[in-house]
Amino acid sequence: MERIPRIGGPPFGPCYVRAAVPGSRTILRGTTAAAAAVALALAGCGGSDGPQAEQSITYSVAIPVRSFPARQLLANPVELRLGVRNEGTRAIPNVAVTIATGSGSDDGAVEAFGSRLEGKGLSSHSRPVWIVDEGPTSGDTAYANTWTLGSIEPHKTRTFAWSVVPVRAGSYTLRYSLTGSTTGRSPLRLADGGAARGSFDVRVSGKPPQVRVTPGGRIVDVAQ
Repeated sequence: MERIPRIGGPPFGPCYVRAAVPGSRTILRGTTAAAAAVALALAGCGGSDGPQAEQSITYSVAIPVRSFPARQLLANPVELRLGVRNEGTRAIPNVAVTIATGSGSDDGAVEAFGSRLEGKGLSSHSRPVWIVDEGPTSGDTAYANTWTLGSIEPHKTRTFAWSVVPVRAGSYTLRYSLTGSTTGRSPLRLADGGAARGSFDVRVSGKPPQVRVTPGGRIVDVAQ
């Protein structure tokens, strides 16, 4: 059926199609009645322009904050922080970050903060390296490895922050990749023209943390 565009006028509110009931006039039947009902619905509701397609625009950003401890201990909470500054003159629609752990190949079978476990007969090849205790506020998406922060106005900075707990010893490379939206149609570039991405090399020690109890009853690392 050809779509009927809206032509001027105020926005249409909710519409209702009156039920077809027998009356004193001629009753339309079969395909004629169906066509009449559709025409009536379109006439009462009007067409919808739908959401505007996202434009493909490249935005200039800086990452003034990027921190994640290079040496970590099992079960000892740490924080990952990524600050994104809009260096351009247009607002970035919805800054998003994708987290992956590995050598650089994107593997949909591995969730964020996890590593790939090889072997046959496994229901999942993803095993957590870090457990996310708390992620960016209201940043969850339908993707297991992507978070968003909303729009960023020109010359403003927003920061992604995760509180995570290492649960698997070993050496890992945690990678991050930033875009201007979850569709990927709004790429982010650094001042040198490179993609807004990076990585952290991390060593998680399997040794239990050395702690002591302070006179006030607090448990702290011996290093403190």
